Amino acid sequence: MMPKYPFDDHPEFYQHDNRRHRGFNPVSKHFLETKFRVLLPPEQIKNQHILDLGACYGAAGQWALFYGAASYTGVEIQAAYVKQARQWLAHWDKRAHMVQQDIRSYLAQSHAQAFDLVLVAGVLYHFVDSSTIIEAICRVAKHRVTLESNYPPSMCAGLLPLDCAITEYVPEQEVNLADTKASMLGLAASSSLAALDLFFQLNGFPVAQSLKIPISAETLIYDQSLLGNTGLDIRFAVCYQRDTQALPLKSLEQNLAKQVGKTATWAHDPQAKIRTDAYQQRAKTLEEKEMKGQWRFDANIAQQFEAIAKREIPDYLRVIDLCLQIIGKSPLPQPKIIDVGSALGETLKQLHQRGYYKLYGVECSADMLAQSFDQATLIHAEQFPETYAPFDYVLVNWTLHFIADRKAYLAAIKRSLNAGGVLILTEKINSSACTHELYYDFKRANGVSETDIEQKRQQIEGVLVTYPFSWYLDTLATLGFIDIEIINATPAFMSFMAKNPPSSI
Repeated sequence: MMPKYPFDDHPEFYQHDNRRHRGFNPVSKHFLETKFRVLLPPEQIKNQHILDLGACYGAAGQWALFYGAASYTGVEIQAAYVKQARQWLAHWDKRAHMVQQDIRSYLAQSHAQAFDLVLVAGVLYHFVDSSTIIEAICRVAKHRVTLESNYPPSMCAGLLPLDCAITEYVPEQEVNLADTKASMLGLAASSSLAALDLFFQLNGFPVAQSLKIPISAETLIYDQSLLGNTGLDIRFAVCYQRDTQALPLKSLEQNLAKQVGKTATWAHDPQAKIRTDAYQQRAKTLEEKEMKGQWRFDANIAQQFEAIAKREIPDYLRVIDLCLQIIGKSPLPQPKIIDVGSALGETLKQLHQRGYYKLYGVECSADMLAQSFDQATLIHAEQFPETYAPFDYVLVNWTLHFIADRKAYLAAIKRSLNAGGVLILTEKINSSACTHELYYDFKRANGVSETDIEQKRQQIEGVLVTYPFSWYLDTLATLGFIDIEIINATPAFMSFMAKNPPSSI
């Protein structure tokens, strides 16, 4: 009696497949039959020469030859898979070929259009250069390429629309190992269906037919919704067909080399005026900024910083002294302290003179750090250095107003404080014209000229951005700080002290 299905007389293809041990999507008879019925329909493969890339045990060969394929060639790089596949396909004699070789080199040495159908199931995403490997696949395919692949992770997570044409690089894509119950991980790339359509159109395969593999208890891998993330299938299958009559899609690289293809004349570009106006406005803005100059904490400023700070920051030395007094009341004999925006290290220096040695300074200006107090651990970073945490005291004086996302920075500080730890924060805040004029009076009294005052105002515009003092009170409270107090205030500047709750709260 003739077998009814391809694996009836050859159960080894699923009974001895090491992938049957996978906790998710184990190989079974039902799984193989369901999958191949969609990827290799019996009515379409009779008398066809079939190439299977990433063949594993060659189960696709047993299916295809059973239904009358003229020949089957499986390409597999793992020797253990190839050795077993040759034994299990031996009953097909010369109609079955298993080649142990990497896919890229095999395609490179194959003749053009050597195979009627190329099957690329669960292997395309192992390559980082989707476009290049698809070009090689299409070169050897005469009529069709049947593809099964993964959706990009970001698309599975619902972060990108389904019609987005992207290739997403995956740091740890896995591939099954032949002789162990494990997978190997490595960098790979998943292309969206829209991206694959473009790649295949570039190679003369513009006709795509979506293939749907039925969901069942033994084909869970195709149903992302069962994992609770999105309703999108984890994998998709599609068949591309060659069309010699279709107008081929050309890449910009190809058009430029041959000087052919669609062109967009600048003079008749409907967006030209919009672009020109926007460009000119942007150029004008940049020109104005260049004329004004921007404030930078470079080597020149570093050399003059202490003199500038004492001349232009109200209560500069008083705030440092307040920090010393507050830390001096700590019950800890050696608290761990970090000064954010440590500049030349004046605060760190004075703390060191008081006998503290667990000192850290973080500064985004390399020029400042190069001339800073070197008896502390100095960190060059724009983000708060949480890896050095936890700290007992975090000092952030005259620094946060230079940071764009200051709420996120404060949140990082909150995470980095020990229970009961203290934050001291001094900021330039929003102020009225009258109050700001009082601040300028302070500068004038210290010998700063009107020209210098105006030049500095222009240089820090957009660089130092002030918020109202209420923003700091609200944000510190929202982040979970307690005992929020104002410990010093001058025209346009304010110092806050706040605590991280003790562990008992």
